[in-house]
Amino acid sequence: MRVSTMALLRRVFAAKKRGTFTHPLSFLSSSFHDHKNRPFSPKPRIHFSCIHGVDDAVYLFREMLRMRPRPYDFNNLLTAVVKMKQYSLALNLFDKMRQLGTPVNKYTLNIVINCYCLLNRVDFGFGILGSFFKRGYKPNAATFNTLIKGLFLDDNVIEAEKLFKKLLALGICDEVMILTVINGLCKAGHTLTAYDLLGLFEKTTWKPNVYSYTTLIDSLCKNRMVDEALQLLAK
Repeated sequence: MRVSTMALLRRVFAAKKRGTFTHPLSFLSSSFHDHKNRPFSPKPRIHFSCIHGVDDAVYLFREMLRMRPRPYDFNNLLTAVVKMKQYSLALNLFDKMRQLGTPVNKYTLNIVINCYCLLNRVDFGFGILGSFFKRGYKPNAATFNTLIKGLFLDDNVIEAEKLFKKLLALGICDEVMILTVINGLCKAGHTLTAYDLLGLFEKTTWKPNVYSYTTLIDSLCKNRMVDEALQLLAK
């Protein structure tokens, strides 16, 4: 049974007020640890160019655990693993970091959310929002953009649209998020909804970029809605 996106958001924001949150994943149920007093190498020599496959990534990860660099370097490694489309591996490495008390930051958590979404587990992605609040981080537009993209990948168009409108009302939006929504709606066959939504932005301070217009015009033409496409071109 799928949990409503808005229900998950209500849980998250309610948890923020109470200072508590129960994570949906057992291996993420314990708190993250900053370990601020642990010594770290200020400028470790880490060569990410050596990563050509999974074995290289795992080997470098083990070396990094020994060197104990800053979260920035672990984020670079996780990003490299994600680029190889090894999303489950990235999550496994993150779990190992958590178990060993390796410090993480909000960028690490964004990578984790992205992995869950790409694995069609957007529900777990929403669960990571609780970790943001427990660590004092504030999810940004990039965080929610990833979740919206995950909802579209999960064919949950209604929840994606609801979440976007909620964020828009809260002032959490950017050009990338607008493009994600327009693209997601068009691919899901909701071209008219995307067209109406684009018109809504004309009354707000949020302005879609040229890629949003191009995406919508292309979808309108494919659906033989030439008049609407020409109207957008005129703008």
